[in-house]
Amino acid sequence: MFDFYKKPCFGLDLSNLSFKIVQFRKKKGKLYLSSFIKKDIPAGLIEDGDIKKEKELSFILKETLKKTNKTTLQGKRVICNLPEERVFIRIIQLPKMKKEEIDKAVKWEAEAHIPLSIDEVYLSWQVISLPKNNSNQIDILIAASPRKLVESYLNLLIKSGLKPITLEPESVAVVRSLIVPNDSTPTVIVDLGASGTNFVIFSNSTICFTSHVNISGNLFNKAIIKELKVDTKKANQLKVKVGLDKNKDKKVYHALEPIINDLAKKIKDYISFYHNHSHVNSRDSRIKRVLLCGGDSFLLNLPSFLNEKLDLPIEIGDPLINIPLDKKEKRIIAKELKKPLTYATALGLALRPYD
Repeated sequence: MFDFYKKPCFGLDLSNLSFKIVQFRKKKGKLYLSSFIKKDIPAGLIEDGDIKKEKELSFILKETLKKTNKTTLQGKRVICNLPEERVFIRIIQLPKMKKEEIDKAVKWEAEAHIPLSIDEVYLSWQVISLPKNNSNQIDILIAASPRKLVESYLNLLIKSGLKPITLEPESVAVVRSLIVPNDSTPTVIVDLGASGTNFVIFSNSTICFTSHVNISGNLFNKAIIKELKVDTKKANQLKVKVGLDKNKDKKVYHALEPIINDLAKKIKDYISFYHNHSHVNSRDSRIKRVLLCGGDSFLLNLPSFLNEKLDLPIEIGDPLINIPLDKKEKRIIAKELKKPLTYATALGLALRPYD
C-alpha cells in the first residue's frame, strides 16, 4: 500500500572497528551496485556493539558521507544493522492457544529467555509453525534488543544527518545476502570478523538461533604476535599468506590452531544445542552444512580444518548470490569490492528494499 523504498536508500553496517556502506540502483529491472564504502574507525568508539563516543563517530560518518555524496551515493535514507551480540533471537514454544492470547503469553515466556526485563527491550515475534502430528505446541520466533541500544543507534544516525528507515539485526541481513530464498537447507552461518564471530542457525526458511563469541581476526593477529614476536602489520600478513598451512610455517599454524579448535568446538556446541531442542523433530531439520563469511573467513585452509573437526560440508558463502546479475557483471562487482564477504551484512541491508 505504501512503498517506503521508492526513494533511494542505502545499507550501513556499523561494527566495532569499521563501517561499510552499500547502495544499489535499479534500472530496467536490473540491480546495479552504485556505491560502496569501507571506512576504518578508531578503537573505542563502538565497543561490543555499544556506541561509546557518539560525537566522534558522528563526525567521521558525516565527513565520509559528505565526500561520497558528491560522487555516487544518493539520498540520506538508511537501513542500518543492530549488533548481533546485543540482539536476542530464539525459538520458544507455547501451548496451543487462540491468536489473541499469544502476545501476552510471548511476553511472559520471553522473560525466561532474555537477560533483561521485558520493559527494557523492544520485542517482536512471529509464529513459525503450528501444531503438527497431534502436538499441542506452537513454535514462536522471538527477537529482542535493549531499548537504550536501539535509541542510541537512531540518535547517531539522525545526528549524522541521516534518515533511518529500518534497524535490522545483522543475522537477518546476512541471511538475505547468503541464502537463496527457496533454499531451506538447515545451515550454520559463521560470520568471522575483525572483532568477533556471529553464529546464525537457519532452518526451514527461518533464523532459529543466533549467538556471538569473541573469536576474531584480531585474536588471530595477537596469537601470531605472541608466538613469532612480530608487529601487527607482519602478523596480519602472515595470517593472510600462511593461515593454517602447516607446510608454509609451523609456528603460525601452532599459534592459530588452539583458536580454530575453540571455534570448531563452539560451532559443534551450538549445533548440539539446536538439535536437542524439541522443535528439531526430524532428520530433515538437522544441520547439513556450514557457511563461512566475514573478512577473516579467508584464512587459508580454514574450510578443510573445520570439515575435519565437524564432519560437515564447509562452504565459503557468496554474498552476491541474490543479486540478479549475470556472471560477468557479478565478477565486475566482486573485483570492485575486492573481498565481497566483508560486505555480506552491508549487501544484505542494501538488498532489503528489493526483497
